[in-house]
Amino acid sequence: MDPESGLSVKRDRSTLGEIILKSGSVMLGYLKDPIATNKCMKENKWFYTGDVDIMHADGYLEIKNRSKDIIINGDENLNIIEVESVLYAHPTINETVVVARPNEY
Repeated sequence: MDPESGLSVKRDRSTLGEIILKSGSVMLGYLKDPIATNKCMKENKWFYTGDVDIMHADGYLEIKNRSKDIIINGDENLNIIEVESVLYAHPTINETVVVARPNEY
């Protein structure tokens, strides 16, 4: 679903959404931690996993990343895994890791 609007994302293999769950076997919250519980369990009692995904037309769900692994740069959201993939493709790079840090921009 789109975490902003609460609506299902398009099944177009490009629109990012968040996986949310609700069932009898999903936790009710974090023990003695109401702040963490309120972050992942919204008012509708669905568990927001923090996993960023895309949907395919046939209903296939493809997990792309964790929302905590997204770099917000102005109006752009950069996927750390995609940045690392581009770096790995360069012939002179053997290992890489991308770490975000806050800045004024």
